[in-house]
Amino acid sequence: MRIKYTISIVFFVTLVIIEKENNIISRVSDKLSLKQATQTPLQHSGLSHILPKHNGSLTSLSKMDSAFMLMKRRLENYSEHQGAVRSGRKHILLLATTRTGSSFVGEFFNQQGDNMFYLFEPLWHVEKMLTLETGGTNATVAAKAYRDVLQQLFLCDFSLLESFIEPLPVDHITTALFRRESSSSLCEESVCSPTIKGVFEPYHCRTRRCGPLNLTMASESCLQKEHRAIKSVRVRQLETLRPLAEDPRLDVKFIQLVRDPRAVLASRMVAFEAKYKNWKQWAMDGDVPLDDDEVRKAERELRQHKVVC
Repeated sequence: MRIKYTISIVFFVTLVIIEKENNIISRVSDKLSLKQATQTPLQHSGLSHILPKHNGSLTSLSKMDSAFMLMKRRLENYSEHQGAVRSGRKHILLLATTRTGSSFVGEFFNQQGDNMFYLFEPLWHVEKMLTLETGGTNATVAAKAYRDVLQQLFLCDFSLLESFIEPLPVDHITTALFRRESSSSLCEESVCSPTIKGVFEPYHCRTRRCGPLNLTMASESCLQKEHRAIKSVRVRQLETLRPLAEDPRLDVKFIQLVRDPRAVLASRMVAFEAKYKNWKQWAMDGDVPLDDDEVRKAERELRQHKVVC
């Protein structure tokens, strides 16, 4: 009888101990889960500053939602980047100054057919718009605009570029995209819309008769291409392009063309005859043009070229 009571007491005490251990384990597990949710992911993603705490708790669910949305976007960007790496997709930015052979080199990319989406000088519109509005290009403002437009174009998004095209496109359709005919991607059958009688296009396709450019169709064509390339002679502050190199969605390759400034000058004298009339006079009679901007540019480029060499 005594043994029976002893076994009952031991069994009851064991149940009590197990219940207490379960409670302890449950509380510890909850704390670890909370700690993992509020600290570990945020520390690794750099978002810990987005979720401020008050008396050890999160300030609001809305802030937590916004943080998780940002985390989701970063994960999506990372996935896109990994997809681009696995597929071998390249984003190529060809940089140069005028008369350095950039159009010739750009044609190597332009002639790649179905594999390459190539754009010829899309920043022409940005430079023209900023120059008209300010009476002269603000280097800082222009550099930021160039960077942002290039970034969106590499992602096949023409919306920001549209805001710089004059006249403003209607329903994403424009007749005035600069040198459209120099980008075979914009004259392909999939992008070629029907011609409109009486509508004049200064930059029309040479390979086929196409109507105004539908930028939505151009974006869709861009997304189907394996690689994307852009040529520009308007980027002068290379350090402003760092965000493009660090963008996880892109795998950007930069090509910087350099040419002997004496050859550049000779080419400019032929291409821009009116602007370089002082230089032609110098070549004829030997009088060096005084206080000339182009003289200072050539001297500066020559010094830089010697450093490069």
